[in-house]
Amino acid sequence: MKVTGTMINYLFVCRRKLWLFCRHLEMEHNSDKVALGRLLHEEGFQRERRKELRIDDQVTLDFIDRDGILHDVKSGLSMSQAHQMQVLYYLYVLKQKGVPNRQGVINYVKQRRKEEVELTAEKEIQVQTAMGQVKAMANQRQAPPAERLKICRSCSYNELCWS
Repeated sequence: MKVTGTMINYLFVCRRKLWLFCRHLEMEHNSDKVALGRLLHEEGFQRERRKELRIDDQVTLDFIDRDGILHDVKSGLSMSQAHQMQVLYYLYVLKQKGVPNRQGVINYVKQRRKEEVELTAEKEIQVQTAMGQVKAMANQRQAPPAERLKICRSCSYNELCWS
């Protein structure tokens, strides 16, 4: 099983969402928030030449700037830990592929804010642990119980969990 950046993100957002996603129950196509994020990604940073880079159906990088720094575009700050881990995962995968980039930036477009992320030896271990947790969650036979979280109201999986 290939772990993806989305899976790493969902691990830190909601484990039930991750479990459903691992079973190919993808609900993002119905989400207004996902559509907004896609629009921000497409409309923002238009001067960047290297936008939307895919690596092995595992990683989709928003863009790499002229200095070789990886950028990920997000709409809101509410899930910053998930965003950080997703960027760290991307940096880890690049390192495994022989690209020594250790820095990334999360661009929170609506807030006009940046957050720098650096892949250290300690954070590499966190990424490896997260990858193991994703695989363990994907292999669970039953979905984790639904938990009422702040994000549930706007989550594209809301109906699957609460109806």
